[in-house]
Amino acid sequence: MIRYLSKRILHAIITILGISLISFSLLYIFPGDPVELVIRVNTGMEPTPEMIEKYKHEFGLDKPIYIQYINWLSHAIRGDFGTSWSTGEPVMKVILDRLPASMQLFFPTFILSITFAIVLGILSAIYKDRFVDNFCRIISIIGISIPHFWSGLILIWIFAVCLKILPAFGYGTLKHMILPVLTWTLSFMAIKTRFVRSTLLEVMGEDYITTARAKGLSDKDVVIKHAFRNALIPIITYFSLSISHLIIGAVVIEALFAWPGLGSLLVKSVFERDFPVVQALVFISGVLIVTVNLVVDILYAIIDPRIRYEG
Repeated sequence: MIRYLSKRILHAIITILGISLISFSLLYIFPGDPVELVIRVNTGMEPTPEMIEKYKHEFGLDKPIYIQYINWLSHAIRGDFGTSWSTGEPVMKVILDRLPASMQLFFPTFILSITFAIVLGILSAIYKDRFVDNFCRIISIIGISIPHFWSGLILIWIFAVCLKILPAFGYGTLKHMILPVLTWTLSFMAIKTRFVRSTLLEVMGEDYITTARAKGLSDKDVVIKHAFRNALIPIITYFSLSISHLIIGAVVIEALFAWPGLGSLLVKSVFERDFPVVQALVFISGVLIVTVNLVVDILYAIIDPRIRYEG
């Protein structure tokens, strides 16, 4: 187990170093001299040679690029991503100010979508080709077919414009959360429901399931007591990989409903070319996804001990 964990942690560290390189490179990938950009953003003036030299020295941009990367990474590990070019505040403070708003949408969406996906997927598998299965499949197809922004606009039109019972956008009350959470849940839940159904049906074709049925167990008992446990590994894998989709979806949802979270901060920072904030958000999102995958790898080894020996 220790060998398995060591290998997974080493892979995670290498991946995070790759993410840090990409995050740092953002400053130089975008067109234009970053120093001139900083001067224009901070002063609103055309940069002069004297100003360029001054700012290069102030931000450490006059040093060799590998030294800049090492300095950036050493500060990033400590949570210091420098100063926002648009607000003049520490980047970490800007992110922490927006974090609670994003978490208010993220956690309800994650819990609701996972719960509904598992329940509807199990019901579809139990009642295959019956009314319940067809109903769940229709909901899934609708959720998969309609993009975030389009389903959000439809819900705004129904509940805010026609019925006038919920606010179309804004932040501050429980009512403001309902439409973004509902939009996000519908989209995130749909494809997961189909995955749970197909995985369960595949497992239910195994010999040991036939044996369980031959012993007189009902479909419900076969699915819940035997099939679902053995289908957990691919389901957990798929859900963990979906975390990245959920993070990316935040950008669309928060922009659509004018929600002041990290997604809308990323959009605003890209438009304003506030690179320290963009770098920090890319790096933190990447580290979060790598950490989730590492936790999933550890869960694999706990659920199925054969994996730790193969790994």
